[in-house]
Amino acid sequence: MTQLRYEPRHFHQHRFPRLRTANSAAALSAVGVVTAVLAWVAWPKAGTIGVLVITVLIGMGLITAPPTRALKRGGIAPGARWHWGAAMLLGMSPAILLGLSFPVVSQKMAASTIDGTGLPVIVLSVSVAVPWLSQIIGTPVYRLLGDSIGRGPRAVLERYCSIWPALFLWALPPTALEILVMATVTGWNLRVMGVHTALLFLHVVFVQSLIVADVSGRRRLWSVGWLFYAVALISAPTWWYLPPLLGTLSQMLSMGPVLGKILRPRGVATGILVQDMLRGAILGGVLWSDKFFLFLGAGRDFDVALVYLCLQPAVVAYCYYFAVTAPRVNTEIAMFQTVLKHEGMASLRDRGRTLRRLLDASLIRACVVGAAGVIIVICSMALIAPEQVPLVLEVCVSSTLFTVLTLLCYEIDHIGDSTTALLLSGVHVAVAAALLLRVASTGAYLPLAGVDLALCALGLLLYRKRWAVPEYSFFWGKAMSW
Repeated sequence: MTQLRYEPRHFHQHRFPRLRTANSAAALSAVGVVTAVLAWVAWPKAGTIGVLVITVLIGMGLITAPPTRALKRGGIAPGARWHWGAAMLLGMSPAILLGLSFPVVSQKMAASTIDGTGLPVIVLSVSVAVPWLSQIIGTPVYRLLGDSIGRGPRAVLERYCSIWPALFLWALPPTALEILVMATVTGWNLRVMGVHTALLFLHVVFVQSLIVADVSGRRRLWSVGWLFYAVALISAPTWWYLPPLLGTLSQMLSMGPVLGKILRPRGVATGILVQDMLRGAILGGVLWSDKFFLFLGAGRDFDVALVYLCLQPAVVAYCYYFAVTAPRVNTEIAMFQTVLKHEGMASLRDRGRTLRRLLDASLIRACVVGAAGVIIVICSMALIAPEQVPLVLEVCVSSTLFTVLTLLCYEIDHIGDSTTALLLSGVHVAVAAALLLRVASTGAYLPLAGVDLALCALGLLLYRKRWAVPEYSFFWGKAMSW
């Protein structure tokens, strides 16, 4: 979904975007109460399946349907609900493809070893690092692309190819740091670390190759990269280098002759790049650092499938926000900033209230989607392995709180208060590192959830304060930039 679908003239038509969200939140609250009762009476099968089906329907309704008022007033065409669903499906394609691949791949890969170290462990060591690393190396790109983003996919591709060599060189320091930490903690020999290093660098290049499609809004092409990755993983799971290699090739072939610009590289502003990399490490660490710390503390001695299953509600909420609601919000914010110097304060105040309501509804909607995902995972586990439900609840709730804190920090940073966003995120990363490295098991997620609940409450208060009068916040932000 590109931002072009939501044109500025529809800004006033989103005054009441909470209608469907409020109804769904109320229904989901009732389902939550019923779920608690089911846990009390030992998860009767019929009742658990009923709750599961109802929650899936509520969640699908939220994911595929724009706000009711926007549809009624013409802010979004009625047919756009399918575009919302498609955007969500494409945004979730990595989780869907890798989730379907994992049961098949894990069995085929289990017998493979490299100097006595199981290949699944080496692959896991890369898998827990790449998402966080991708935040570090991907955050600077948007600012470095500059005005090319508004001039179409061709301009984005040309600019990106010219700065790709510099971006790759700057990706080396955080990648090398991860390799050093992994070698120190695991004590693996040179051959095993060589495989880990090669696989990590292949994934770094793969992640960088996906950026053009992501920034240009070409989600289908972005999904093709992940499809090639998943197909290679299923076809030859012991050929550890093949998935990221084929995924990268799928993106590079689509670039055509423009890819030749990497032979004429351009320099980048070092100060801005390093600053954004540090921001990516802290803000991106909220959602993605815990798996890395858990691996460093526990190695392979934790239920990998369970942890990643419990991560899915958080990923769904995260993808929903950034793939579905954020383009519309970003379009309105961009328009608000454009008219800031042309309209009177009374008009700006009215637009500010509308923008704040739209942003509130988007955040609430993402949280409700995440909550629906938590109930779905809990009920599914209650049918499969009821004894695992307490642990699943702890990890699910913790992971969903990570997403909530990430979104709050993102919007606090969006309005110009980077310091507060970085402090909140930094506290989470520090506490997560301390707890997971010390406890070295999934038992650390319960106290971590308590810490993040407090951080989310504080983040909500600060978010409300910063966005209380957006016209003044954006005005002073622009004035300070002068």
